[in-house]
This record gives sequence, C-alpha cells and structure tokens, in this order.
Amino acid sequence: MAPCNGGRLRGVGPLGQSLRNHARPLEDAMPTRAPVAALAVLALAFTGCQEYAEPTLTPAQQKKVQAHLLTAAPQPQHPVGAVFGDQVKLVGYDLDKAQVKPGDTLTVTWYLEGLAEPMGDNMPFVHFQGRPNDRAAWQNLDHHPVEGLHPLRKLKKGQVVKDVQSFKVKDEFPGGEANFYWGVWKYRGDQSRLPITQAGSGAAEKDGRLKVGKVEVLGGEPRSRKAPRLALAMAEKLNAGESITLDGKLDDAAWKDARPTEWWTTPDGSGRPGPQTRARFRYDDQFLYVGVEATDSDVWSTFTARDSNTWEQEVVELFIDADGDQKDYLELQVTPANVVFDAKFETYRSDLAKARAWDMAGFETKVFVDGTLNQRDDTDKGWFVEMKVPFAQVPGAGNPPKHGETWRVNMFRFDLPKGGRQEAAAFSPPVKPDFHTLDKFGRVRFVDAASRKAVPLSNPDVLQRPVIQLPPGRLKRPLPNGGEATEPLRMMPGSAAPSAAQSAAASAPTTPASAAAPGSHR
Repeated sequence: MAPCNGGRLRGVGPLGQSLRNHARPLEDAMPTRAPVAALAVLALAFTGCQEYAEPTLTPAQQKKVQAHLLTAAPQPQHPVGAVFGDQVKLVGYDLDKAQVKPGDTLTVTWYLEGLAEPMGDNMPFVHFQGRPNDRAAWQNLDHHPVEGLHPLRKLKKGQVVKDVQSFKVKDEFPGGEANFYWGVWKYRGDQSRLPITQAGSGAAEKDGRLKVGKVEVLGGEPRSRKAPRLALAMAEKLNAGESITLDGKLDDAAWKDARPTEWWTTPDGSGRPGPQTRARFRYDDQFLYVGVEATDSDVWSTFTARDSNTWEQEVVELFIDADGDQKDYLELQVTPANVVFDAKFETYRSDLAKARAWDMAGFETKVFVDGTLNQRDDTDKGWFVEMKVPFAQVPGAGNPPKHGETWRVNMFRFDLPKGGRQEAAAFSPPVKPDFHTLDKFGRVRFVDAASRKAVPLSNPDVLQRPVIQLPPGRLKRPLPNGGEATEPLRMMPGSAAPSAAQSAAASAPTTPASAAAPGSHR
C-alpha cells in the first residue's frame, strides 16, 4: 500500500510495513550487536509495521539504556537541529569514517531530543542510499533507539538519547557517494511520516525525508544500470451484448478474452514471485472493470467499517493516476470481507485524513472466497475480487477513455497467513520502499476489442508483458509457434503455476527481507 513509512519498500522488511500510505524497504541493515528482542522488534516493523509486545528489559539492558540517556547537552560532530512535528529534534550525528568499502561496518551515532511529553508511538527511519532507483545502492536502517531498547515514546521532554547504530555496508553496494536520510513515522498510528517543521542544516525532501550527511563508498566506478521498465496491461472494451455481473467469481463470458497480467512479483524489483496474484481488465462506456485472483491458503479479514486500516491484514489495492500528472490520484482497496478503503490524494502523500474522507460515488466491489472466510484452522484455495470503477470519478480520465488511451496504474496485494509474516505482491514493483512511488506506476491501455491488433502489447516500457492466457471453458487459442493451448480462468493451487521464470526465481536463495513487502507503505 507504500519501508514502513520510513523505509512502508503501504510496504513489508526493508520492503516490509503493514505497508500502507505507506511506503513499505529494499534491504535491511541491522545493527550488528542488536539483542534478540530488538531484532524481533525490527523484524516486525519491517514486515508490515505491526505492533509488538515490548520486552521486559534485563538489568544489563536497563543499564545500557541509562548509559545512553545524556545528562549534558551533546556536542555532535555534525550538528543538524532538525525538528519533526512537535515530537523530536535530531540534534546531530557522529560518523566514525568518511569513506567506507562494501562489506565494511559503518557506525553512525544519532543524538535525539524529546520535545513532547508524552511522546507519540513514533519510530525513526533511516535510509542509506546511493544513486536513486538502484536496489543495490539502498539499505533500510529503521530502528528504535539504543538497539531497540528505548522507543521514542519513552523519551521525556528535554531528554536526549545517544543512539549508536552500526551496520554492514552491503557487499554489492556500488561505489560513489551515499547519503543518510532521516525521518520519523507513526508506526502504531496511521503510519504517516511526521512533517519536517525545521530542517536545520539538513535538506528536506518532499517525501518527509531529511538528507543529513554522506560518505564515500570506495568501490570503483558506479555500475551501469538500465532504467526499470514498467508493467503494461490491456483493458479491452466489452463487445455489444457482453456484460459483467459483479459477484466476485470472474466467471462471466466477458472475462474469457481478458488477458491477465503475469503473476505479480515482490515490490523490491528483484523479480521474485510474490503471493500468487494477477489481474484482468475490461471496460464499457461508463466503467472500468477489474478482476483479481489471489491464491491464499488462509483467507481472513476482521475489518467491517469502510476506510479502516485495511492494509494491516489482507487486501488488494488499486492505485490510479490516470493522466500521470502525480496529482489527484486514487487509492482503492478491497479486503476478503469486501470492506472498501477509498482515498483521493491531492498530491504525493497529501494529508491522509483528508484523502480517506473522500468516497468514490458509484464504486462497486464484490468478493468470492474459494474456502471459508475467517476459519483460520482450515486450508483455503484463494479469493477473487471484482471492482467496478466509474470513469466519472477518476480525475484526468477520458469519460470514456478513447481507443489507445493509457492510464498510469499500480496494484498491490497483501497476504498475512496465520503464524506467518505479511508479504506483498506488486503489478509494477516500486523498487524503492514506497507504494506511492508514482513514477513506477505501470500502465493500463484501453483497446477496442475490434481493434486489438492496432495497439500491440510489445513495448519497451513493459516490465511484465501479459502472456496469452486462455479463457474459462478451455477455449483454444493459437500460439505463435502454430500450436494451441488451453487454460481455465481460475488458477488456484494445483491447477496452474507461475511462469517458468518465476518458478526458477522462487527456487533461488532469498532472505526474509526480499520476500517481504516494501517498508513504508503508508
């Protein structure tokens, strides 16, 4: 849906938050000496920004915390003086070295002052980043101060904590300049980032991050990297006499010719399979129809009220920035219980409360569960979502779209199995830890069914080129090699598998962070 809002790649590890407007990080870089309890806290923060039970500190841990609470004003090497909301001041920081090699340990010491009492449930987020949009040049360092032992909410007004953070620079981190970005997000609230009310000596960015310092990574020439390609899908216009009845089952004849996207991948851009999910699109003169199929062995959701924090459990999300101007974009979500979240953001990550107060008139959804909703002890097969989006409610859209018109769109899905951690899948991976990364939105192209060949899917900007899939009823479709193939619409476990490329990727070794959703979803 968005580190956690710090790191939310709405999203879940460095790619892991309850990932909601959130951004949700790419790679973790944990303190090398963090205690087990602190690591558990960080793991939860990175896998969906979910609440955790605070551990009872041992006498040794209590002593460590006291040693890091300063009684005299600090004199940091690099003063900053930045203020975040009315909650906390980043007084400054120390760096143990100005140059570092990949694989080396780097230590940065942050000096934080509490400005409010009581403090909110906030967490610092820290990004160590080289050049933009390079997954290898990104590390997410979100954490609670003092190796996770002293959350900001325990900091008293006027009290200063010395937060020492050591991490290993990734072996594959490319050479060149790398910057530290610092900020604060509400990890137990709406997961938004606190505003930078005073930048001090730092450089404030529009996404709530403050650039505070840099080091040089010694690794030769920065490696070249191709610009990420964006996903493209087709929305074909319904033929005369065709219609879609919303029941969540996706078994209407109108869906038979709808080309599905490929199975979605993790939001970090690695190409690894995410929770098995894909979508189809059709349209008529008034509505865009979106059908989503999601394999899921444990289908559940406890939300009942519209505009709940649906990203905290299981959900399908649809973002629409029709004209690609990065203004007035929409976020629509549907849970397995058919509870809707709909929001309209005036600009990138504009006020969440105002955005979610908007309701899309005429927006209809239905869900079908292949299994038993909220029966946590059995094994389900999955769930299906149908959405009916009125063109009249979509800013910047044609009403109806013209043949060949293209919208900027992205979709995500969160899966949270019993006893597991929240994972995410993306139609067009944002790569960075933010589901609101508007320039990484994919594309949906509107095509009159009678003119399908006039707008080919082959496109240099395609990350996931939809493959030719076969409609329900096992109708035959010719393949380029002259053969034929058949495929049912519903692809649940045992009936179909991801592509060979994705299966190969799934067999490759992964870290828990890679499988998680982006960290700052919200």
